[in-house]
Amino acid sequence: MKLSVALLALAQVASLTNPEVIKKQDDKKPVVTTPAVKTPELKYTTYFYTAGEAIVHGYEANTKVRIVSLEKRGTIWEGTVGPGDTPVVKTGQGVFGFIADKKATILVGTPTSCTVVGYYLKDETGSFKSNRFFAQLPNGAGGAQHFTLFAYEPTTVKLSKKGAHEPFKTAELKGGDFLDITGAELAKIQGQTLEITSTGKGVTAQVYYDEGFMVPADNGRGSGKRFMTYVGTITERVNDLNVIAQGMNAKVKIRDLKTNKTIYGGTIEKGQIHTETLSDVFAEVTSDVPVNVVVAGFKHYTAGYAEHHFQTGLEGSGIENDFLVTTSGELWLFSYFSDNDITVTDARSGKEIFKGNVNAGQVHGLQPGFGLFKVKGSKGLSVMGGASSCGADYSPAGSMFAVDEALFKVIAQVRDERVQAAAAQGRTLTDAELNAPISKEEWKRKSSTVAPAAAPLSLDEVNQRAAEMQKN
Repeated sequence: MKLSVALLALAQVASLTNPEVIKKQDDKKPVVTTPAVKTPELKYTTYFYTAGEAIVHGYEANTKVRIVSLEKRGTIWEGTVGPGDTPVVKTGQGVFGFIADKKATILVGTPTSCTVVGYYLKDETGSFKSNRFFAQLPNGAGGAQHFTLFAYEPTTVKLSKKGAHEPFKTAELKGGDFLDITGAELAKIQGQTLEITSTGKGVTAQVYYDEGFMVPADNGRGSGKRFMTYVGTITERVNDLNVIAQGMNAKVKIRDLKTNKTIYGGTIEKGQIHTETLSDVFAEVTSDVPVNVVVAGFKHYTAGYAEHHFQTGLEGSGIENDFLVTTSGELWLFSYFSDNDITVTDARSGKEIFKGNVNAGQVHGLQPGFGLFKVKGSKGLSVMGGASSCGADYSPAGSMFAVDEALFKVIAQVRDERVQAAAAQGRTLTDAELNAPISKEEWKRKSSTVAPAAAPLSLDEVNQRAAEMQKN
């Protein structure tokens, strides 16, 4: 089963009113009015695991957000955020639900309490590449920390402090260029919330206060054929740049963006990883087929490195059913669907590490030790590698918001069609018929109207989320 999407919003759908059937005295066939349908209300909802905190990043005005504990089944934080608002919620370690009436992002881990972290920004659509980001930079900036914008196409970028009328920095970038902020310049904006805007197709934005992060491709997803990243010096003066050939043999080139010197050129076999240990290098990775790129200890630091990073499969959303993930010691598996059969194997030895069934909203923690691991699920899940309690990354679920919206409309259309079909027969649709699972024929007719990334979505997954949508 190919699965490129897992998370579908836990939404609240208002009940549809029964149609009124008007009959003429002298007609045998009823004349049916258009049924009155209440407008459904979509709630953007996702799960997330965190080691201690969650920072909500608001993008739209008056966004109502609620964070609930899945373990205690209660609200732990509720508030309203606007563009550039970044409240820090001290969740403690655990699994939580995020519910909002408009799109927003969630940075999880320890982004303020333990700032030796690295990650790329995500916008409210879940894309790593955008022409508008909000970021709350960590404190503790020094000469080794960097905030870098990478331009894959020509663009003009502007960086503004929240509430400022004028940008504090503007730059014209050519395709393949980058804007790097470090040292005293970075220290002036540490701990502050920034708005980053750019023209054209946008940029990617890297926060480097340590290694331990997935590198996005030029398509804004977690897999692709071209990547740009900074590989720094924190901890042992060197970091590891890892290229993972998950799907097929990959012809890969790694280039120093400053010197234009080729660092590596060769073929990485399917299921294997190639590591270059580098120091203070702005690097470009290109490949003839989609690959994944991670900056995390794999050669120079092989066990127990304190970091957390989500991994994507080759589909690049981060909620998929086939992954190759590095870890310095621990793995966290999070299922977005019930009855999800998951297996974890050591990618190099073939040894099975875990085999089990996980339900929606559950996280399963493993301690397989350092290595490269293959994770496969029968349904959508997300995977995080790392160790200890320091790290930060954005929840992968935001990349599915567009699919949530499309599927939500499909469910409303199916319900409306059922109402009208019953009315055409001169009868009132029952609640059981209205709320029945979507049939194979209905999904076949409607699946093409969902975002392209959701095309392989299974009927079982559709109906699990449809049931949640119709609970309230």
